[in-house]
Amino acid sequence: MKYIFTLFVLGFALLANTQAQAQSADEFFHGAANAFINADMQNALETVDRGLSQYPNNDNLSQLKRLIEEEKEKQQQQQQNQQQSSEQQEEENQDQEEQEQEQTSEQEEQEQKEASKQNEEDANNQPEDIEEGEDLIPNEISKEDADKILKALAQKEKDLLKEFKKPKSKANTTHDKDW
Repeated sequence: MKYIFTLFVLGFALLANTQAQAQSADEFFHGAANAFINADMQNALETVDRGLSQYPNNDNLSQLKRLIEEEKEKQQQQQQNQQQSSEQQEEENQDQEEQEQEQTSEQEEQEQKEASKQNEEDANNQPEDIEEGEDLIPNEISKEDADKILKALAQKEKDLLKEFKKPKSKANTTHDKDW
């Protein structure tokens, strides 16, 4: 009796295995189509290939395979286009940053030139009869000289503010506790 039961179980397992392997072309088609609809291209393609290996002349499976391969190519093309556009955007951003840095550098150089030119003019326009270290009496300064001095001071103040606003190096500042 035990022998018969074992044969029965083995026979049933063999029958179930045979039925699982004996899928129809329509079952392969529907399984692949469902995976395709769910955008699981890899699974859809594998299912179609398994179906075509058993039913090589099935038109539905052949057409579905072409459709899956076309969609897969479209997706790959879209990914390449997205990657190229993101690379182009990065390059444009870098170019723009470089241009802004160049403009800022040119402006700073121009301001420095103007400031040094102004300082030279101020030095040349000082009265020669006043020696260094002598106190100036307010009545002895002309209005033009006073304006020039004020402009030079304003320029110096701007330069100091720019120097103050420049980012300081991180090596000099430590925020971690040292204990």
